Amino acid sequence: MTNEIQALFQPFDELLEAVFIRRENRFRAEVELNGVSVKVHVPNSGRMQELLVPGATVWIQPAKGKTKSNAERKTAYTLLLVQQGSRYVCLNAHLANEIVGYWLSQDLLPEFAGCKNIERERTIGKSRMDFRINRGDTTCYIEVKSVNLLVGDIACFPDAPTERGSKHLQELIQCKNQGMDAAVIFVVMGNAATQFAPNITTDPVFAANLRLAQKQGVEVYVYTCEINLNGVRYTGRIPMQEESEWKFMH
Repeated sequence: MTNEIQALFQPFDELLEAVFIRRENRFRAEVELNGVSVKVHVPNSGRMQELLVPGATVWIQPAKGKTKSNAERKTAYTLLLVQQGSRYVCLNAHLANEIVGYWLSQDLLPEFAGCKNIERERTIGKSRMDFRINRGDTTCYIEVKSVNLLVGDIACFPDAPTERGSKHLQELIQCKNQGMDAAVIFVVMGNAATQFAPNITTDPVFAANLRLAQKQGVEVYVYTCEINLNGVRYTGRIPMQEESEWKFMH
């Protein structure tokens, strides 16, 4: 059985509690930190309208290091978490890749048990996939998507149109057609979801591509996690809705 230390991924450091004020644009917001208004980077292009509401409790992190990207940015902090009821939802879409990388390295995902040679950011066709691994003698490409939109108890993706997401699905289909394994992993970033569905109202093209990818043999997995101020814990897999139910958003 997986021990507690192994199961807990700890990516958070120097979390500072703040109050959300407003979102200025896709990648910048204003929060109140210790009574002072500060600008923060929003590492997520999604709309997140149901999460980023005035007065919401959020956690931010000081920008790290002296990298070129940090030197050029106009914000000294990054928005990481928002509290929704008793739950913490991670808003950093890029962190989903780190989470999956940890889960793969710790052999926590039954569908990828015993995988070897875990490589990040590998190019295939005209896209760069998040992971390339070996499953026995078969190469498998994996694309990871961060999910934080919850409608009832249904996790939905995307919450904004994503041409890039459809492009990734098309490349995964090509991988499968070339004799490789291909998978897309949706990580529900802290919400209490019991099932998943593509957001056909917001992006019907992505939903159609996901449907096609499944029919072509691309594996689709939706994993959930519990998030708190100490870290991220893998909690299991939830099913995707049947295609006949995808119209629930209308």
